[in-house]
Amino acid sequence: MEIKPKRQSTSLEIENVIEETTDGDTKLYLENAIKKRQEIFPDSKKETLTEPTLPSHDPKNWPEGKKSIILLIISLASMISPMSSTIFYPAIIAIREYFKTTEFIVNVSISVFIFFTGTAPLFVASFSDTYGNRRHVYLVSLLLFTIPSVICVLVKNIWVLITMRAIQACGSSATQCLGAGVISDIYIPTERGWAYGILYLGFYIGDLGGPIIGGFLAERLGFTWIFWFLAIFGCILLPLIFFFLPETYRHDHANLTQPTAPSQPIMQNFKKFNPLTPIKLLALPNVSLKIFYMSTIWAFMYVQNVIIPIIFYESYQLSYSFIGLTFLAPGIGYLIGSVIGGRYSDYVLNKYKVAHNGFSYPEIRLNSIWFGCVLIPVTFVVFGWTLEYKAHLIFPIISMFLGGFGSLFVSNSTITYLVDSYPELSASAIALSEFVPCIMATIYITITVPLKDAIGVGWLFTILSSINLLSTGLIVLVYFKGKGWREKQQMRALHV
Repeated sequence: MEIKPKRQSTSLEIENVIEETTDGDTKLYLENAIKKRQEIFPDSKKETLTEPTLPSHDPKNWPEGKKSIILLIISLASMISPMSSTIFYPAIIAIREYFKTTEFIVNVSISVFIFFTGTAPLFVASFSDTYGNRRHVYLVSLLLFTIPSVICVLVKNIWVLITMRAIQACGSSATQCLGAGVISDIYIPTERGWAYGILYLGFYIGDLGGPIIGGFLAERLGFTWIFWFLAIFGCILLPLIFFFLPETYRHDHANLTQPTAPSQPIMQNFKKFNPLTPIKLLALPNVSLKIFYMSTIWAFMYVQNVIIPIIFYESYQLSYSFIGLTFLAPGIGYLIGSVIGGRYSDYVLNKYKVAHNGFSYPEIRLNSIWFGCVLIPVTFVVFGWTLEYKAHLIFPIISMFLGGFGSLFVSNSTITYLVDSYPELSASAIALSEFVPCIMATIYITITVPLKDAIGVGWLFTILSSINLLSTGLIVLVYFKGKGWREKQQMRALHV
């Protein structure tokens, strides 16, 4: 359990940091630094705490029922970002025909949405982490989502639609990094894997339900009803957030001038609001390598989303509704992978703590991902070549399910690893982990159709799978070197 003292930190708190995060020569080095501090400040008495405790007002001490309601609300809110993205895919053909435009321009509209989905959270996360405000940012973000959804119903020009979708993306995407911040506020590290599993359960219910709803609405009522649906959903979430989501950020975190937790020294470098502040985290190798690896997984997910409506419509002659139903395969895989991956991640961490007298460190959580790291490239290669040779529909469907399962089995643990490593910068870390993959996904989506036409869908997914498999080495590097990197970061921040 984290130690959150009610006063200015002394050498005692620094010793607690050392016990949790260092060993060997690094530990000895910091212990000597504490002795020097005591010589300079003789009034600083050494104290003994028999049991680490959290202040009674800390949100981590809120009743389990209250925390469960909060988790349910932020999980529901997390549905709007993937839903507003995937609900669009089954209607691609209908939108192209309605606006009398090209396949490339429609893909540009998807790329723009993905770009702002990754960019907007940088501003939101930096503001939220700097000023300690989750609730009000939630409300503003939902307004930015709901109002453009209504305008999208009325537009007659594809470029106005693209503009409104960009604003819609800014509002919807904020819910993911804010949800990560809330979980970091109210749950201790050994509970976060499970909590993230529930958060991403909501996320991927939205991802799963979006294409089904979009296909049905596009075929039966017209694609404009997609945006009516999103606007209604936003109007439901607004009062839920307003009346039932309290502020979860503990503001005395921001007032501490000395380190009290492994991430606290790092946080001192992120005091002022700056929309680009989360990008500074890329200077930390354990963050940047992990995010680059995750970008190769997101490539599969977004390229697959663009490929499915085109090939299933042209090669398998499926209707809009049936195209939407095919998204059930990866969606169910996401759901199962998220829950099982989160549970297994917590199990691996707790097992290590039991075997080591309560001691652990964030990199241990990565021990839970290796199965998924192998499953992902294999299944997407199979997916590409089954489409290339127009195999029976069941084979790409199975591949989509297994690929979705593996993707979330890995993603859940690696995202939780970031939060465990830098809990006070959780929203910024999550925003960054979405920003870089979304920027790369924007490029992937734009070039998907030209590449598919040039080399075929089989070779397209073979290339993506090869990149993903090679990048697995980056996660292996984080596993073996991440602990040492974080200790050096803490020493530099402590100025000892």
